[in-house]
Amino acid sequence: MSTPRLRHRPQVEEEDAAALKLGPGMLYISWILDKDAPDTAYENLVRKTFAKFNTTDSASAVREALRREPALTQFETAQIANLCPVTAEEAKSIIPSLVKLDDDRLQVLLDEIQTMRKFQS
Repeated sequence: MSTPRLRHRPQVEEEDAAALKLGPGMLYISWILDKDAPDTAYENLVRKTFAKFNTTDSASAVREALRREPALTQFETAQIANLCPVTAEEAKSIIPSLVKLDDDRLQVLLDEIQTMRKFQS
């Protein structure tokens, strides 16, 4: 009976959402949710399954609204669009890096997104 060989695992940097240290999976999710990403059956399934916005126009409008806020990173933009928090307090509790934004400024942005979501056609 032989003993199993232990393999040396490469050290992986620890993920920390508060510091925006994200794993490779999160970058892939961000890429497939991008409107300019190439279409494949799998990516279409992911978009349809997780989409909060049912039209390309409403998704584009939300993306543009979020891009107007210069303090937001790509990750924060994707998380706000995907999770659709209603209040600044909720947003900061699920996306800790948003503490850098003033509550009033963040709330105006979230209200704009909720309005777009409510009136999408």
